[in-house]
Amino acid sequence: MGRPPLHDDAKLKQDMVDCLWQFGYDAPISAVVQSTGAKAASLYARFGSKKGMLLAALDVYAEDHLADLHSLLNSMPPGPERIRAVLEKALDCFDDPLHRGCFLVNGVLEANAGEPEFAERLQKHMADIRTEFSWALAETPGLSGFFSIEGAAWFLQAQIWGLKIMARLNPQRELGQRLVEQAMYALFGPDAVKGRPEDSAVSAEDGGAAGTG
Repeated sequence: MGRPPLHDDAKLKQDMVDCLWQFGYDAPISAVVQSTGAKAASLYARFGSKKGMLLAALDVYAEDHLADLHSLLNSMPPGPERIRAVLEKALDCFDDPLHRGCFLVNGVLEANAGEPEFAERLQKHMADIRTEFSWALAETPGLSGFFSIEGAAWFLQAQIWGLKIMARLNPQRELGQRLVEQAMYALFGPDAVKGRPEDSAVSAEDGGAAGTG
């Protein structure tokens, strides 16, 4: 079966995401050509530059990710379990046989200081995600008084980043689940932890808490 024509914009952009997600933001244009089946001249005509291709791929991934997050949050009633579902969704990265982590988080790690437009786009997409977290957290009873809503949204995002970065190292999913319990304990206290409190503790040998260096 042949490749779709270049005007199949959604398929083209998804193919670019898949290529750049697997090979990194520095993937050569030849890899993008092979993944999309489009000629390099056609890609440059459509997106203007390699940076234009990166921004387009970043945008389509972020839009899909945000829509999935919005759908997940709206599918559940307010409560700590809705926040747990968001954390546990991040564990899906642990099941990826290619250990790619998250395309957005990888972008943060690979962001080039010489490309401010790229960094600004990443910041916007991450802020959009925190906005989703913020309204969900504001509706959630039992949030620790230690956190403001904004602080809790940043904390939640940091935990998810940590989990998705760890996914690139192919860890055991059990470790990821234990880190989820730690995050739930920090946000909502011991009543939100599944199992015994000591079951959620991660020793130094296990690598510490998600989101730490």
